Amino acid sequence: MAKTTAAKAAPKTSKTTKKPLSPAMKAALLHTRALLGIPSATNRITDVADYVEKHAKKLGYKVERQWDDTLRVTVAGKDTKRVVGYGAHLDRIGLMVDELCEDGTVRISSIGGLYPGHVMDGVTASVLTKSGALLEGVVFHTDTPIHKMGLEGFEKRPQKWKHVRLRPDACIGCTKKNGKDKLKELGVQVGQLVWLDPMLRIDEVNGTMRGRWMDNTLGCVVLLALLERWAAAKTKPQFTVDVLFSAAEEAGLGGTSVIRSDMTDFVAVDTSVGEEMEDMNNCAIKQKAGRYPYTQSLVRELEVAADKAKVGFERKCFEGGGTDAEQAKGAGFKGRVACIVAPVFNLHSIEAATFGAVEGVIETLHAHATGR
Repeated sequence: MAKTTAAKAAPKTSKTTKKPLSPAMKAALLHTRALLGIPSATNRITDVADYVEKHAKKLGYKVERQWDDTLRVTVAGKDTKRVVGYGAHLDRIGLMVDELCEDGTVRISSIGGLYPGHVMDGVTASVLTKSGALLEGVVFHTDTPIHKMGLEGFEKRPQKWKHVRLRPDACIGCTKKNGKDKLKELGVQVGQLVWLDPMLRIDEVNGTMRGRWMDNTLGCVVLLALLERWAAAKTKPQFTVDVLFSAAEEAGLGGTSVIRSDMTDFVAVDTSVGEEMEDMNNCAIKQKAGRYPYTQSLVRELEVAADKAKVGFERKCFEGGGTDAEQAKGAGFKGRVACIVAPVFNLHSIEAATFGAVEGVIETLHAHATGR
């Protein structure tokens, strides 16, 4: 009788478990989900400002709101003569309706530093109608598909906004005779916000998040998580902290116009280029952005705070891209400025960041403000 061979056991698969999240990181993720679900762009931030204001008031803080929706939350400190601003910008890059086309498509252009290559063919987007409803569709290039253009034509097509359109699903099947009328009937008009699907994916096993609009959603969630932590522990910082949510950084218009004369220092809390980092789990403390160097003594304070908090960080100089720190100077601020960031891969496109970097920024600012 032939000897039977025992069946080999299936290879064991390694089980990966997610690490427990700190209360600060839980808060950061909650606010990331909420803020990324709210359409906004420069001068279109009322809804996100409403969310932040409501949450800060719920925590027991007084909120000052300017005409442009800039918010200021003051946390009284032991030293009332020193007032340090921690600021992030509520506004994001975005898209706007430029023209209603005869065939029922919409010509679009950018708000802030968003370019056709960042958008990409086939991305789902929604246009905000007059009624406030979101009308979903797909972004496409007029020189598409490859079947129509041929390989050579497809590869050479110009990447300019005049060749980029949004086709609302409700207008598929419209003709050049009724397409524009259909758009008007649906409440689409020039000047309305076009909102790219944020496509958020949070991976708690690997400690990563991916989606659109990380800049500067991550800065805002850091500040919200910090406020939650201080409210829960009834924390009184070493100095008074002005937590600022500004309105127009992406357009470079002195966006931190909330800066007050009594403020002595300002720290921009932002995002930056992840491709230049040694380790994406580290936060970055900027030394310079473009040609503008930050105040060395304030930068050093952040580095000491990061060491005290046992946070991984890297000292970085960036060639391009300003922050709210430069905008503060443009708005007339005379004090010291610095910048701390959570690095992001693929800025202004489908972006990626790590929990480690976000939490690193939270812990550094906490240590800076409290001395522990």
